[in-house]
Amino acid sequence: MSGDTSGARSLKTAAMVLRALRLLGDHPEGLSPAEIGERLGKSSATARYMVNTLCEAGFAFRDEETGRCRLPTAPPWGAWAPSDVAEPVDLAPGDPAPGAVMAEAVTELYRRTRQRTYLVRRTGTLVASVCDVRGHQGLARLPGLDAHVPPERAHALAFTKVLLAASPTYRESLADEELAALTPATVTCPERLARELAGVAAQGWAVDVEEYARGFATVAAPITAPSGTSTVALGLSCSSRRFAAHTEELVAAVVAVADGARREWAGTAPGSDPEDQAAPAGERPLVRGRRTTPERAGARRPGRLSARRR
Repeated sequence: MSGDTSGARSLKTAAMVLRALRLLGDHPEGLSPAEIGERLGKSSATARYMVNTLCEAGFAFRDEETGRCRLPTAPPWGAWAPSDVAEPVDLAPGDPAPGAVMAEAVTELYRRTRQRTYLVRRTGTLVASVCDVRGHQGLARLPGLDAHVPPERAHALAFTKVLLAASPTYRESLADEELAALTPATVTCPERLARELAGVAAQGWAVDVEEYARGFATVAAPITAPSGTSTVALGLSCSSRRFAAHTEELVAAVVAVADGARREWAGTAPGSDPEDQAAPAGERPLVRGRRTTPERAGARRPGRLSARRR
């Protein structure tokens, strides 16, 4: 009678994935799925499936011009503080580095929504950095969003609205920046932006609908550190049409995954609970549990995501 071979199959699959990662490490210029399959002795279909999985999990990315798969500069669980930043502004004394928590949150949000997902944090007073991204080939990229969000654009993007709403220090550092009209929908009135950020702080999430780029919407929520700081934003971008049709479910997914990541991060700091910690001076966590309606968020009545898309 044959025994259970599921463990052996799992180990064999894991070994094949590790071989693929080593191949990509040996070829910084990238390899096509067909080339990977040929070197691994696997079919092109198997190689494509493996490449898609690696890209969706953040272990690799596909060059959209050449279609070749390459390794990122750092793994998705890379060190929280980049080498050129001595004191990350989104960690207070005593806050543990979140390790894989953030990478898992970005992956989970992508899995739930199948939209391009982002993690954005402040690594300097005036700079917000896009430190993690997920998305499959063919999924439209948000135009103009690269590795950083320049200060003159921070007012128009949901990710940085979350950071601005949570941090008076960040808002003050951008006070002298002109509120440029990136699109006809961009908020350029300081008083109106201040009211919007107050609303973001109250409801616990932010949106932009064609404020940053025509045809696109973004939604984001904070991941609060154990100390109570709220300067890490998790969110997604999608077409403005899709956001209008599925507002409630997209917002709910972002808020739920961000809150789960907050709880996991707190679990890495024994004895700490973000709900019971006082926020450091100049920072305050966003209030959860009160949500505005989609109409107040500037969207039409939401539809439903099919079960297949969940």
